Amino acid sequence: MNPMSLEKVDFAEYLKRLSFVEMDSIKPLDNFAESVADFAAKGQVVFGSELPWNKANEFVRLGTGKLSIWAGESASGKSLILGQVITKLLENGEQALIASLEMPPRETIYRMICQSATCKASRAYCLKWIEHFRGKLFIYDELDRVDINRILGMCHYAAHELGLNHVVIDSLTKCGVGRDDYAKQAAFVDRLQWCAKTWDIHIHLVCHMRKSDSTGKSDIRGASEITDLADNVFILDRNRVKEKEMDKANYGQVPDEKISNQGDAYLKLVKNRQFGFEKDFVLWFDLNSGVYKDAKNSPLRPLELNEVNNG
Repeated sequence: MNPMSLEKVDFAEYLKRLSFVEMDSIKPLDNFAESVADFAAKGQVVFGSELPWNKANEFVRLGTGKLSIWAGESASGKSLILGQVITKLLENGEQALIASLEMPPRETIYRMICQSATCKASRAYCLKWIEHFRGKLFIYDELDRVDINRILGMCHYAAHELGLNHVVIDSLTKCGVGRDDYAKQAAFVDRLQWCAKTWDIHIHLVCHMRKSDSTGKSDIRGASEITDLADNVFILDRNRVKEKEMDKANYGQVPDEKISNQGDAYLKLVKNRQFGFEKDFVLWFDLNSGVYKDAKNSPLRPLELNEVNNG
């Protein structure tokens, strides 16, 4: 199997072949002794895979058996920032499957490569990067609306057959459920949560926002159960006030210094089931690489791939 794509697996049929006997879910208390003891040993600390920003990691991590929602307005950069998250996970030795249903695979992969290179990556760097992550990253190569049973089957396949840690579904809009069919949306997200917990993986679901001046979890388009069932909810909000102010330079005007020194985006953690933290993380955006940074002057460190020229 090509590690950068999936063969034409009939995921819906694969899902049907999975069977679970309900009595197997009833277990004696002592079955949980070691897992509870291990959980207690960790103490009341945040644990799981790290995000690319140090300022966020003391409040939230990407643990196994969890469902995260990544939301934002159209063109907010939510898919781009999630690509950076997955790139960080890959660099730390984890594995992922991306169902990028709104963007051709070559564009999704290239944007991630540029984030690793911290610049517009060369052809040579792209080939080295792909070879470096062979067997670690898989792409579900579909751009049409995909039936929810196929999506669920894909999640099972990623965990059960490929042994992956993370599955990205971008986005809910392309998952074969009507925009106003809240009951079906709720049932689908419920199954995604079940998949994550049953197969001990982390599922990332991209969602769109309603047209609104506010950016809270109630402004995410669709059924309220989408956020109710999620373990983490992230919302990316571009600093459009700064963007408008910086445009003044194009017309010979001087931007307001206070506004121009603000961050470029706000990653808002509006739900965290583990400890209930709600925090806004200010980020700065590097246009050349597509990287969101902790601070304005944070250095960019490229992933070295046998000393390939990144430029």
